[in-house]
Amino acid sequence: MSPVRTNWLLVFMLLVAGLFAAAQFGKLTLTLEVLRATYPQGGAFVPVLISIVGIVGIVLGAVAGSVVARIGVVRALTGALLAGGALSLLEALIPPMPVFAGLRILEGISHLAIVVATPTLMASIATDRDRPVVMGIWAAFFGISMALLAILLPGLLSLGGLSAVFLFHGVGMLLVAGALFPLLPKGRIADPVPVSFVAEHRIIYATPRLLIPGAGFVWYTILYLALLAVLPLALDLELWVITALPLISIVGTIWGGFLAKRIAPDKLVAAGFGLTIAATGVVLSLQGANWPLFVLFFVMALIPAASFASIPYFNDTATDRARATGGIAQQGNIGTTLGTPIFVLTMESGGLAAVGTVLIAFCALGIGSTLLLRRAIK
Repeated sequence: MSPVRTNWLLVFMLLVAGLFAAAQFGKLTLTLEVLRATYPQGGAFVPVLISIVGIVGIVLGAVAGSVVARIGVVRALTGALLAGGALSLLEALIPPMPVFAGLRILEGISHLAIVVATPTLMASIATDRDRPVVMGIWAAFFGISMALLAILLPGLLSLGGLSAVFLFHGVGMLLVAGALFPLLPKGRIADPVPVSFVAEHRIIYATPRLLIPGAGFVWYTILYLALLAVLPLALDLELWVITALPLISIVGTIWGGFLAKRIAPDKLVAAGFGLTIAATGVVLSLQGANWPLFVLFFVMALIPAASFASIPYFNDTATDRARATGGIAQQGNIGTTLGTPIFVLTMESGGLAAVGTVLIAFCALGIGSTLLLRRAIK
């Protein structure tokens, strides 16, 4: 049953929880060189420390929804925040690399629980009218977090190196858990369901309304981080342009949430991919101009907003929403993990034209996947 009024304070606090969850990636992604210097013996394994959180999402994403539903959405969220905070404080001790890798595996579980429980809660505390906007706000959590980390990390590193970064992150997660607890609803949000690794994959991937949120999102995640990695090299972009691109994505994502109030999410996903194809053509035609890149990242940002809006749009119960969110988390991690290697290899072998061709191909797959699943939903 939809609430009479959206709890905007709780929406904001849940977004803050999401920012700290995204920082479980960003605190290492944006400090990679410092991490290499901290673990010089790690060699090629050091970047894997970043990917571990995503690998956990790939392996356990589909089952995360049923686990969160069984534990209880509220308990899963607060427990994951507390665990994430404690793990980051342990990382601040800069333990030996094998111990650090083990902490990252546990941090991946914490991250997964947060990113499944939080949008499920956000959908439940929003009115039908506000829900697309709320989900659009949630869809921007990763970009907002990366932008804030880019501002904060230099100061923290100068203050106390990686230990200061991890200490700040850990204390922040614990404070958010404490601030959220009195605001969270006390009743059970989702009905418990049996937890089965095989059964959950079968249920999600055989049920179009559970799968459709990830049908576009997986192709978007293949594109987003990969383009941020290869376009600056391909086009020799200035620093201010590189900084502006994720900020423009944040604006586009939130705007996409407002559009999803008027346009069905599946149609908005398809439109986002179609506009991305058109913008790619302009980028390839006007390689000396910056504005086509801004347009590209703005229209591409419609896709995550619409993808997250489609979770409550196609799924009425909190349990199904948790399952769909687990699916989108798994597919998003698959895309993020695969995208950069694919586009770096494409760039090295065929240049910018090949990057554009592959980008358009992935967009076409996103349109086709979304439309086929929409047709399959009764």
